[in-house]
Amino acid sequence: MGKWLKKKGPVAFIVFMVIMVISMTSSKLELYADVYIPDEPHFVPQIRVYVDDDLELVAGKTGTFNLHIQNLSPNSYAKNIVFTPLYKEDSPFVSVKVLSEQPIKWLTTNGGEADIELMVEADKLVNDGYYPLTFQLSYTNTWNDAIAPTEHTVYIKIKSYQTNCNLKLTLPEGQTVSAKAGEMFELSLLLTNEGTLSAKGVKVSIKDLAQDTFMLFSGNSQYDFYRVFGSEKRSLNYKLIASEKLKSSSYPVTFEIEYTDELGKDAKVEQQIWIPVKGAGDAKEADLQITEIKPSLTSVKPGENFNVDVEIKNTDSMDSGQIKISAESTEALLPTSQNLIIIQNLKPGEDKKVTFSFQPDYNAARGGVPITIKVAPVGADESAAIARAISVFVDSDVAGGEAGKNVPKIIVKSYSSEPTLVDAGEEFKLNVQFANTHATKTVRNIKGSFIVTEESNETGSVFSPVGSSNTFYIDKIAPKGTYDWDLTLFTIPDAKSKTYTVTISFEYEDDAGNPYKADEIIGIPVYQPARFEVSDISLPPEIYVGNPVYVAFEMYNLGKTDIYNVKLNIEGDFHVDPKSSYFGNFTPGYREYFEVMITPNMPGETTGRIIFQYETASGEQKELVKELSMNVMEMMMPPGGEFPVDGPMDPGMDPSMGSRGFVGSVWFYIIIGVVVAGIAAAVVIIIKRKRKKSEEFEV
Repeated sequence: MGKWLKKKGPVAFIVFMVIMVISMTSSKLELYADVYIPDEPHFVPQIRVYVDDDLELVAGKTGTFNLHIQNLSPNSYAKNIVFTPLYKEDSPFVSVKVLSEQPIKWLTTNGGEADIELMVEADKLVNDGYYPLTFQLSYTNTWNDAIAPTEHTVYIKIKSYQTNCNLKLTLPEGQTVSAKAGEMFELSLLLTNEGTLSAKGVKVSIKDLAQDTFMLFSGNSQYDFYRVFGSEKRSLNYKLIASEKLKSSSYPVTFEIEYTDELGKDAKVEQQIWIPVKGAGDAKEADLQITEIKPSLTSVKPGENFNVDVEIKNTDSMDSGQIKISAESTEALLPTSQNLIIIQNLKPGEDKKVTFSFQPDYNAARGGVPITIKVAPVGADESAAIARAISVFVDSDVAGGEAGKNVPKIIVKSYSSEPTLVDAGEEFKLNVQFANTHATKTVRNIKGSFIVTEESNETGSVFSPVGSSNTFYIDKIAPKGTYDWDLTLFTIPDAKSKTYTVTISFEYEDDAGNPYKADEIIGIPVYQPARFEVSDISLPPEIYVGNPVYVAFEMYNLGKTDIYNVKLNIEGDFHVDPKSSYFGNFTPGYREYFEVMITPNMPGETTGRIIFQYETASGEQKELVKELSMNVMEMMMPPGGEFPVDGPMDPGMDPSMGSRGFVGSVWFYIIIGVVVAGIAAAVVIIIKRKRKKSEEFEV
C-alpha cells in the first residue's frame, strides 16, 4: 500500500485518508445500532404528565378533561405517542376513552407539550376523595427507536352526590292509625328509599303475628319489589284484626325489610309501627285527647338531637285539672329534656303543645325505635291514661353486638320451608343458609343447635326433628361463604296459628382457634287448619207447589282456631226466606243453629244449593256448598175446582163425611158403636165365668 501511495503521489494519499474516515464513521454508526441507543439516558425522552389542579369528576357521571404530556429531554424528541388506559382492580374509573387523534406526532425537546382529551366515567358507588388514574404511554425517540412502554399515574378528585339505599316504613303524611280490640282495621304504609341508589330484591314482611295481638285479616303478609329506585316510594296496605283481649295501649307491628344494595351486599332491617288500641272493656272515650305527635326528624343518626312536639286537647265540658304527659322509649333513645311534663289545667276545648327532646345512643342499632306518649290526670290510675305512639328511624351502622370488634360472625342469610305455610300436625322441610360475613377470616368447627322455646301443655315442643337430632356440625365456612342446612320437622297437632320464634345457636372458632358464640332467630309461620262443618240437611221426599217447608241445620267450628266472617247464600228455583245471612266469627267448639223457609214455585225436580263462606286465621277465603234436591208436586184439586170451606179432604176420604172430616161423620159413630158393643160383650162373658166358678165351689 505504501509503494502505491508513493507512486501515485499526494493526491492519492488524500483520497485514501477520506475513504478511511468514511469507513470509520460508518462502523461507529453500526456500533451505536448494535448497542441500542435508547438504553442511554442521553437519547431517551423524559416524559411528564399532569392534569389541571381544579379538575373534579362526579361519581356516576362522565366527564371530559385534558391530560397534559410534556417532554423534558434536552436531546431527543418524543414521537408517535400512544395512550393506553390501565384498569386496576380497585380503580373507580369504569370507562376511559381518548377523544383526540392518536398517535401524537411529536413532542419537541426542552418542554415540548401536547394534550390528550379524555372522556372518563367514575363509578357511582365511590366516596369523595382523590383516586389514581393509571395508563401507559408508548412512543419513539428522534431516531424512531421504540421506547419500552412507560406507566404513569395522575390523581383525580371525585365528588360523590350518591348515597346508598336506605329503606324505611312510614305512615303517609297527615295520616294516623288506630284500632279497637276485636275489630278489623286498615294499616296503610309507605316504603321509602331515602338514598339515591336503588335497592334490589326488596321483601317487606310482617313478623310475629299472633292471636293475642294482631292477626292478618286479608291480603298478603309479604310484599315483593324487584327494584326500588332512589327517592322512590311504594304503597303497602294491610288489613289486620286486633285481638279482643288487648287493653287500651299502643302495641307494635313488626316488619322485616330485606334487600340487596348496588354493591351486591345483602341487608336486613327490622322496623316497628306502633298501633294505639282501644280496649274492648274500657269505659267511654277519655276526656283528654292527643291530637298530634310530630317529630322534627323522622330519620336520625346516633348523637343527633331531635324534638317531638305533642299537642293535647281537653274535649270535656269541664276543666281538666292537673295533667301529666310523659314520653317513653327504649334504651336506644336518650332523653335530653324532661320526659315528664305537668300541665296545671286545660279549659274546655283548650289545647296545648309540649316538646320532648331525644338523642340516639351511639351504640344504637339501625332500625325503628318507638316513642310512646301517655296522658292522664295527675293522681289517676295508670289504666286511665291514653297513649299514642310514633316511630323514628335510627340510621346507624351498628347491627348489634359489641361495636368495633373485628370478629367473624355467622348469620342466617336466608331460610325457607316446604310447604311455605306449615300445617299443624304435619311434617315440613326447613332449609337454612348460613353465611360467614367476614371478608378474610374462615370460621371452623361449627356446632349448631336448633332451639324451640315455645311448647304446648298437652303435646310439648311445637317442632320436633324427624329422623335426626336438633344439633348439627359444619367443618368450616370460608370468608364470605355460605352453607346450606336441611332439617325435617314435625309440628304438633294443637299448635296455634301464629309465627313461632326459633333460635339457632352457634359455637365456632376462627383461624387462630379463638372461640365464639352467636345466636340467630328465625320465624316459622304455622297454620292451624280450619274445620268448618254443617250438619246433614234433610227435605221431605215430596212437597207441593206453594206449600212452605222449613229446613233446619247446624254449623260447627270443629277446628282449633277461630273462623271469621261466616255467612251463607241460598240459590235455587224457589222462594226462600231468608236468602242470605251473616253470622260473624266462630270460636273453636262454637255451634250455630239456623233454619230457612223454602216455598217451591214450579212442579217437578227442583234443585238448589246453600253456599257457606268463611275466612281462616291466615286470611284465606273458603267455601262449603250443600246441594238441595226435592220433588215438587201439583196441589190436588176436587172435581168442582174448589176446596170446601174447611179445606181440602185427604185423598181416599168418603165424601159423605162432609166438611166435618172423619170425626163427627157417620162412619166415626158406627166404629164407636162397634167398639162399645165389643166391650159390653166382653164384660158379660167375664161375669158369667165368675158365677159358674162360684156355684161349683158351693157344691
